[in-house]
Amino acid sequence: MAITKFERWKTSEKNSDDLTKIGDGIEEKPVYENESQAVQLLHDKVHELTDLINTHITKMATNDAKVGITTAQANAITANTAKVSMVIGTGKNEAMAGQTNLVTVGTQAHQAMAGNTNIVTIGSNTTLAFGDLTSTTDPKSGKVTYSITLAATRDFGGKTGIQTKSTTIPLT
Repeated sequence: MAITKFERWKTSEKNSDDLTKIGDGIEEKPVYENESQAVQLLHDKVHELTDLINTHITKMATNDAKVGITTAQANAITANTAKVSMVIGTGKNEAMAGQTNLVTVGTQAHQAMAGNTNIVTIGSNTTLAFGDLTSTTDPKSGKVTYSITLAATRDFGGKTGIQTKSTTIPLT
């Protein structure tokens, strides 16, 4: 849908009916050469803008005709969505796929994470926690002995619930 330009009329292109109307002071299509320079420049600018608008109309029509995406774009999207990332575990004790156990955090002061205690998980239900290496000096003899505390914890469920048993191991 292009915009139609003004027509530039020359005196030689007017027919007898147009010339009669001009003689009567009715000028439907003014003669370009008879207009002032300002009107001629304005007329030329309107023509220039009409050409520019028509160019944009054509470009918009071409752009509106586009449908969908290219095969290359579709392939790029498919390749990106096919990427596999880290899989999170599905059970409450799984960190990653393959049933990697989660770190168990103790709920009591003597359990893991309290006082920089290290833990080791044994099986799927039992947790071992090692306390810090401690030293004790006998006040009479001055002899120093070393020990470490080992605690084993398991949730048996039901009425038994969580049970923790610990022992102090003397080290030599």
